[in-house]
Amino acid sequence: MKEIDELNQRMDSNDEIVDSLVKKNTEMEKQVTKFTENPTPDYSVGINTIITEVRDIKQRNKRDEELTLLKQINEKLNEIPTSATKQLRILLFPETNQGQYYKIVFGRLIPWGLCLVVITYLYSLGGRVIDAYGQHRQSEQSAHYQRAWVYLKQIAKRRTLSAMDTAYLKTENK
Repeated sequence: MKEIDELNQRMDSNDEIVDSLVKKNTEMEKQVTKFTENPTPDYSVGINTIITEVRDIKQRNKRDEELTLLKQINEKLNEIPTSATKQLRILLFPETNQGQYYKIVFGRLIPWGLCLVVITYLYSLGGRVIDAYGQHRQSEQSAHYQRAWVYLKQIAKRRTLSAMDTAYLKTENK
């Protein structure tokens, strides 16, 4: 009995695999039918005109001078209108070697650009820190002078107090 159950399980799993393969096959067939065939250009008219012109030139050239024949063929080919269109395009990304382009842009330019921005920011931040430190030192020094002035005023005698007031008045507007 076990063997039969095992065989049934194997057959069920095989059926599932076959069903999935059939589904994938139908999906791929649908995708293949979606592809359109690119029509190949018909150059038969141009080739026929070239052949007739070559025959006409050969009939006119009885001496079979090959150089003049080639020159005449070249002139006839230059007279045939071409369907070339001029395009003015600005390419932001290259058409070929995209891997190399992205390696240069994302591997070198962007990190160096970010480094330049960070260095510029740190430079301006450093200048501001130096200015702030200088102002802090100056305010500490002026606070120290104020405390010294107040201390002298508290312990000074009358003569020293009058000298301090005259010194204060002389330096008040400077």
